[in-house]
Amino acid sequence: MKYLFFFSILIFSFTQCFGQKGIFTLPLHGQQGIDYFIDNYPDHDTSVGIRDPYCGTKTYNGHRATDFFIRSFKTMDSGVYVYAISNGVVFSKGDGEYDRNKHMIAGTPRNYICILYANKYYIYYNHLKKGSLLVKVGDTVKQGQSIARVGSSGYSPFPHLDLEIRNNWNGIIDPFSGSCHGPTYGLWLNEPAYDTGLYLIDAGFISYTPNIDTLLERYNVKDTFCAPTDDTVCFWAHMHGLRKGYRIHAEWYGPSGLLWKTFNYTWPLSTWNDYSWTYMLLPDKAGKWEIRYFVNEQLITTRSFYIEERSRKY
Repeated sequence: MKYLFFFSILIFSFTQCFGQKGIFTLPLHGQQGIDYFIDNYPDHDTSVGIRDPYCGTKTYNGHRATDFFIRSFKTMDSGVYVYAISNGVVFSKGDGEYDRNKHMIAGTPRNYICILYANKYYIYYNHLKKGSLLVKVGDTVKQGQSIARVGSSGYSPFPHLDLEIRNNWNGIIDPFSGSCHGPTYGLWLNEPAYDTGLYLIDAGFISYTPNIDTLLERYNVKDTFCAPTDDTVCFWAHMHGLRKGYRIHAEWYGPSGLLWKTFNYTWPLSTWNDYSWTYMLLPDKAGKWEIRYFVNEQLITTRSFYIEERSRKY
C-alpha cells in the first residue's frame, strides 16, 4: 500500500513539474495546410543553431513562440479571427500600430493581447490587426472566444499570429509534445501535425513581373490577357516546403499543344513558405494556353490561361 501511495506522489509531482496535459484549443479555425500553416516553432537550441521541438528546422534562431501563417494579405483583409486557446483574464494589450508590415524590423511595436490562464501561464497573441481587438484589460475570456483578427503589426514579414506562452518566471512554455525539448508539455487538446510536406499553397497568373510584396497582396490576379493592355504573362506559385537545391521546372504550352518555352531554376535556400515565378512576353497566338509546374520532376500543378485576339483597327 505504501508503494502505491509513493507512486501516486510521483505522478502528482510529475504533473506539477511538467504541466497539465491537453488544456489548449487552437487559436485559428480551419484546416491546417489550407487555411493556416505552422512554420515557426520555438527554438530549443541555445547556441547559434536552430532546433524545433521535433528536432527539425521549422524555427529561427532565438524564436520564442509558434507562428500560425495565413495565405496572404488578401486573406487577412477578409478577416481571419483569433480565438482564445483557454479561459483566462486579459492581463494587458496594445493596439493602434500599423498592421501591414512586410519586413522584420527590430523594435517595431505590435498589436497584442496577453491573457493570464489559471495564474500560471501568460498567453500572448501577437501581430494583431489594428483596431480588431475585441477585449479589454480585466475582461474574463472563455476558451474558443474570438478576441481579435490576424494582422502583420510589429516584427512581421507577412500576416500571421505569433502565439507565445510564458510562465510566472518569464520562461517560455512550448505547448507541443515533440521529443527534442524538455520538459515535454503536450498542452494541445488536439495537437496540430508537424508538417514538413512539399505542396502547393496557391498559384495564379498576373500581367507584370512581381516581387514578394505584390504577391503577398495578390494584386490583379487573372487568367485572361489581351494586347495592348497586357504585354506579359507571369505564373507564380506559393509553395510549402521548398529546400535548398530543389529543381524547379516549368513548361509553357501554346493552343496547339506545342511546347513554347521552358524555365529551370535551382532553389537557393531552404524555406517553408515561399514564392517562385516565371514569365514570358505576351505571345501573338490567341487561344487557351497551359503551364505545367514541376519540383524535382514531380508535377505540382497544371494551370490554363487565355490570350484574346488583339484589338483590330478599322
